[in-house]
Amino acid sequence: MLPRFFILFIAASILNSQEIDSSKVKHPKQAAWWSIFPGGGQIYNGDYLKAGVFITLESLALWQSIDNGIKYTNEESNSIYLQERNKYAWWAFFIHIFGFIDAVVDSHLEPFDAIMGNDSLEIKYDEKEIQIND
Repeated sequence: MLPRFFILFIAASILNSQEIDSSKVKHPKQAAWWSIFPGGGQIYNGDYLKAGVFITLESLALWQSIDNGIKYTNEESNSIYLQERNKYAWWAFFIHIFGFIDAVVDSHLEPFDAIMGNDSLEIKYDEKEIQIND
């Protein structure tokens, strides 16, 4: 019984396959390479607003890290600047890694809307007027 079900499952998946234009599909490897630069992966995926947010956040974190590093070297006795420098450097690192992961996942899921938006998957129904008798 199990082999018949398996053959039926394979046949159904082959017969119901959907064509996607491979030239329009975003490649995760390409998104990963673009993600070397802050917001680059989001630009590759066409998410320009998200790219601006990532560029702004990472730039602010790096700016605060550098600024606190300069303050620490000028005032040697205050270690709060050292802690702040390290905190913002870690924030910049995590924002960059999050942008990298976001770009790769977005490029993996890019054809999802095209596949799920297919008319064959939509449920069609007729709306009927419901009348309430008093």
